[in-house]
Amino acid sequence: MTTPLTDATSRPQAHFAPAENWMNDPNGLIHHDGLYHLYFQHNPESADWGNMSWGHATSRDLRTWQEHAVALRFDHDEQIFSGSIVFDATNSSGLGGDGRAPLVALYTSATDRGQAQALAHSLDGGYTWTKHGVVLDRGTADFRDPKVFRHGEEWILVAVEALDRQVHLFRSDDLLDWHPLSVFGPFGAPEGMWECPDLFAVGDRWVLALSVNPGHPSGGSGMQYIVGDFDGTTFTASRWDWLDHGHDYYAGVTFSGMEEPVMLAWLSNWSYAREVPTYPWRGSMALPRRLALRGDVLLQLPAVDVDRPPAFSCEDTPIPVGGFELPAEAQGSALRIELTMRPAGAAVELHVRAGAEAEDAIAVRYDDGVLTLDRSGASNTSFSADFGLASSAPVELRDGMLDLDVWVDSTSVEVFADGGAVTISDQIMTADERTGVRIGASRPGATIESLTVTGLDLG
Repeated sequence: MTTPLTDATSRPQAHFAPAENWMNDPNGLIHHDGLYHLYFQHNPESADWGNMSWGHATSRDLRTWQEHAVALRFDHDEQIFSGSIVFDATNSSGLGGDGRAPLVALYTSATDRGQAQALAHSLDGGYTWTKHGVVLDRGTADFRDPKVFRHGEEWILVAVEALDRQVHLFRSDDLLDWHPLSVFGPFGAPEGMWECPDLFAVGDRWVLALSVNPGHPSGGSGMQYIVGDFDGTTFTASRWDWLDHGHDYYAGVTFSGMEEPVMLAWLSNWSYAREVPTYPWRGSMALPRRLALRGDVLLQLPAVDVDRPPAFSCEDTPIPVGGFELPAEAQGSALRIELTMRPAGAAVELHVRAGAEAEDAIAVRYDDGVLTLDRSGASNTSFSADFGLASSAPVELRDGMLDLDVWVDSTSVEVFADGGAVTISDQIMTADERTGVRIGASRPGATIESLTVTGLDLG
């Protein structure tokens, strides 16, 4: 039996995780009255999946979160599956009161009869909610995950028929009465059901984000994005790719109420999410990411700031074949490592969460145009045969150099490369005492152009 990670130091420092019990998809993301609201799929009674409700947390900086009471709780009539929240500033729904416009949630009501979209509203900033029942029902079993946004004078809702691999678009004047617009899909990834759609503008283009389970190249669940155009009725696709190349990035959606898109996702994989050996919580979120486009390539960069001086930095430093270990102040279980390097034909490895032996580490490896995050050296894999070991993606050098932004936390590593054109996100399950950082090359000539290490420990 795998020993649960019960030590408080094993809790994520730079990623949100609930105080206890199960968590999966982010829901109802909205920036409102100066606060970021994160709702999430949550079992208020157990660290196992079930009794789906909406947990709730808020933040002013997207990094430090305050958890609140469960916002929407399951009952004998329904479980509260995924959905979204909008601020109905003009009170188009008529649900406002006492001079206050409402927050309106659209969520999937899951019952023995099937799945349909239901509505709730809040007049106290999102802490307490009044349910109004189902407002959109296709009479099917797998119609779910509504994402709502304002487009001109109309509300637009996108939801999936999960097993059909289709996105259904609807319009409404009041958030209550919904009318069909169009259907998109299948498209892109050749297998897996679709979940958690999100359609959002990036400049003058549109991006449709979808979660796919299974079918990701690393195994199990993952996300794809589709770049195209939306004319208010129909989405037309031009290109698709995987949104993240790691094992653990799913159900990502963007915040409502923001001018530029910021995405938050669940840092796990349905292949083994139920077995992850953390306790009393199970599940964490990935870093929030600002999204942009470089042509038709989605760029993702961390949307959080680290307001503290670096613990270590260096420039113009050769990377030795035997490697070298960074000093004690540049080590830890929660770090941001910003590295620009010139491989010069060498394979280069950055080791994090490293132990005493050379191979006892999580490795970020660049070799011949391929970036790999390898968790085989220091991560416990015994809890699941599906806990894959390595994730890889092609990455381009720019003027012979590669930039990496590596966020290391107690139970995860996220890598952003080439200005965010490539991301790899993986959970890790490793001993707290493994905190070393090393870097080495396969042959002489590789150099560090710049390296900065900043601690992320909230303490």
